[in-house]
Amino acid sequence: MPLRVPVGRVGASQVFTLLGLASVVVTGLLTGAVVLVGALMVKLLFFAITLPFRIVFGLLFFPFWIAKTVLKLAVGVVMVPLLLLAGLVLAVLAALAAIAAIVAPLLPLVIVALLVWAVFRSFRPAAVA
Repeated sequence: MPLRVPVGRVGASQVFTLLGLASVVVTGLLTGAVVLVGALMVKLLFFAITLPFRIVFGLLFFPFWIAKTVLKLAVGVVMVPLLLLAGLVLAVLAALAAIAAIVAPLLPLVIVALLVWAVFRSFRPAAVA
């Protein structure tokens, strides 16, 4: 059996209310678009005015950028082997810690096994040389 949705009458005042709300939304969107285009024009104008200054300062600071890059490269060449060595040491320490974490709960069993071995060994007759 199909569902029946109750449909009420829509009055003229409700239609005009929806049209009024829709016009407010469209007006808001258009206002936002106009403001956005205006801001984009201001940004483009600012970019065009400051472009020569940015080019000049970029050329002036280019040698400093090269020096910074060379210095970073030198520090990297010195530090990478040291960091690799430290990473290797840390990896070995982490492996030892993992082994200790696995073996530590087994220590009581090892102690009991050693005690049992010592008891059985004490009852064995001494070997004649």
